[in-house]
Amino acid sequence: MSPYPNEHACRLQDPDTVKVRGSITRKHGAKSFRILIGRREGKTTSEAQAYRYPKDEWPADEARAHCKEAGGSFEAAARTQEMTAEEALGPDNPMLPELEEE
Repeated sequence: MSPYPNEHACRLQDPDTVKVRGSITRKHGAKSFRILIGRREGKTTSEAQAYRYPKDEWPADEARAHCKEAGGSFEAAARTQEMTAEEALGPDNPMLPELEEE
């Protein structure tokens, strides 16, 4: 399970055994979360494979607690780091303003 930049992840079932076919959104109090739904090979019933919690709604500790209640393994959203325009665009990008020499 790799961290996502905008969502905390909660794995409920091994993705190698439950193939995800779609997702549904549910509410937990005022917060929403997605449930990834899939099927095991040879089965006709669906089951939850994972939960995804939007990090702008769910602090990591609250998402972790909800995941733990469901018996899942939790991974917090990836931390994003601030970049300068030069780092994001590259030093020779024409979109960067020319720096004046002193």
